[in-house]
Amino acid sequence: MYSLFIDTHDKLVVIILYKDGKIIKKNIVESKNKHSEITMPILDKTLNEAKIDVNDLNEVIVVNGPGSFTGERIAVTIAKTLAYTLNIPIKVLDSLLILALNVKGSKKCVAIEDRNGAFIGVFDKDNSKLDKYKYLSKSDYLEYKDNNKVVVDVNIDYEMVYEYTKGINPLNPHEVKPLYVKGISALNDK
Repeated sequence: MYSLFIDTHDKLVVIILYKDGKIIKKNIVESKNKHSEITMPILDKTLNEAKIDVNDLNEVIVVNGPGSFTGERIAVTIAKTLAYTLNIPIKVLDSLLILALNVKGSKKCVAIEDRNGAFIGVFDKDNSKLDKYKYLSKSDYLEYKDNNKVVVDVNIDYEMVYEYTKGINPLNPHEVKPLYVKGISALNDK
């Protein structure tokens, strides 16, 4: 079974191809705000390097954010299109959960930092969310970090992430949406 993993929530574009849960091809590229230009070519390159046709895919796994507003939409749009047109299952993970999966502890506080602040998620030892995700401005985040053990940099074990997805039910592609924690700036400015 071939599974395609797509993540564009942050500075990196991550495209991974699994066969029966084992990584057979992985391309991770720093985008420099060019996600819309490079994601499809990286996806194509990944499939070509593995000598796999897009029609051979059996499922898509997508990271829906939180993170870059445009980045979230790119991964979700590509994954939904593939799932719908190929009539294959789509599974959704969020970026904070992926970090938590790769951190040990009874209470895990993880963050994805950007230039204006950070997205925060708090999880228990079983990776269940303990509170709603939030976005903190830079000053609020620095204060939060002073009072909490926050993990930011995590080495992601993508095979372990895949293993976790076995317990996730697929969604109808039309139900998959980006996870906007900050809200849409244009609407907030009104």
